[in-house]
Amino acid sequence: MVSKNNKKNNKSTKKINTKKENYTGFIKSRNFIWTVIGTVIIVVIVLVAIFNPFFEPPASIHPDTYYKVSGGDLLSNGQSAVFFLSWIGCPIGATDSWAIYSAINSTSDIYSHVKLHTADPTDVYSNGTTGQPGLLFKGNFTFTTSGHKFTFYPLYMYNENMTGTVTNSKLNTSQLIPYGLNLINETYPARVAAMFYRYSNYTKYDHHLTTTVLITGPHGSYILNSYMYTPVSGGLLGSGTPSSGSWQPNTPEHVMSHLSESKSITDAAGTFSGYLSKAQ
Repeated sequence: MVSKNNKKNNKSTKKINTKKENYTGFIKSRNFIWTVIGTVIIVVIVLVAIFNPFFEPPASIHPDTYYKVSGGDLLSNGQSAVFFLSWIGCPIGATDSWAIYSAINSTSDIYSHVKLHTADPTDVYSNGTTGQPGLLFKGNFTFTTSGHKFTFYPLYMYNENMTGTVTNSKLNTSQLIPYGLNLINETYPARVAAMFYRYSNYTKYDHHLTTTVLITGPHGSYILNSYMYTPVSGGLLGSGTPSSGSWQPNTPEHVMSHLSESKSITDAAGTFSGYLSKAQ
């Protein structure tokens, strides 16, 4: 027969085991809750780091300077792109084209996507016969840098001497800016176009929109208006003073064949590549 003491001991053991099980279950449940909370916190931190809902774009931009204008990509699909806005005869577009070409072509062969060109001969950096040497981008293309894919979207708003569209439909001076903004809206994705609109007051010069570059990717978007570098007398692009008729430009063929010799262009290409890396 089982003694009374044994029965009491069995009951005590069962109570202790039940308490242990309940306590262990409580610990496991609490650990699970803290694990869930910790995971949620980590996810929130990652999302904030990527999309940064507290990021505030600059109220204004100034020429020749890169500005961060978004904490994420403007395409809403995690992809990366470069939007290049200019006009066919623009001396700024011609100047910047070499830095952009040098940067991209160092990792992806894009020679077939450009053609040699000279800017408007009546504009600055000209001699009345030929304008600033440069490149025209023929159309959209993709390139890869640091293993990351970008798409390049060039958009030329006006013709060689800014008297009309690229197909030479007549435009009056008062029509240049409205036409350019409308073309941006029709051609570029909505959030990209909105960014160009946002800073349109700071990308105007002499009644028209000037060359502007927008880089966008998962980790941020950056905008630059005007020159990526300043042409200097005796440099690869030409010689003389930066005024119409006093600048002696080199030919685009000469620039292309000596491109790697220009420190100004190489440095500007490096800066441009740096912002591609920041965005991707």
